Amino acid sequence: MKKILCTTDETEVSRKAEVFACDLANALGAELHFVHVSPVTQADLNNPAHFDMLIIEEVDARNHQVLEKATATAAAKGVNKPVFVTLDGHDPAKVVVSYAEQENCDLIVTGSNGRKGIPRLVIGSVSSSIIHKAHCPVTVVR
Repeated sequence: MKKILCTTDETEVSRKAEVFACDLANALGAELHFVHVSPVTQADLNNPAHFDMLIIEEVDARNHQVLEKATATAAAKGVNKPVFVTLDGHDPAKVVVSYAEQENCDLIVTGSNGRKGIPRLVIGSVSSSIIHKAHCPVTVVR
């Protein structure tokens, strides 16, 4: 296993996935890619009717904060030269899987809140969608 992709966001389960991915990358000597998907796309930003500068600044700050936490986790775990990427898209699973394919990742590590029933039907499950779309194995951390 040469490349591991770890999804990251602001959730507690994401922090757990980051720690797991760091430990695994260290154990295997694998390259680790942290991927954060921002829900605001360039197309959204090109339509000023939908977003004002305060929203754009808030999204940028949040994206930076997410990767800053992942950076701190990787540093604390001693991961050698991790890659940090923020991508945008309205379908996070599709964006993650596309990046994993493009970068020839051997494993995707993602967190899951474990939603069930109506909340899962209404909100959906990014981790479940990643599992169904991925070209490689997926480890879900809870």
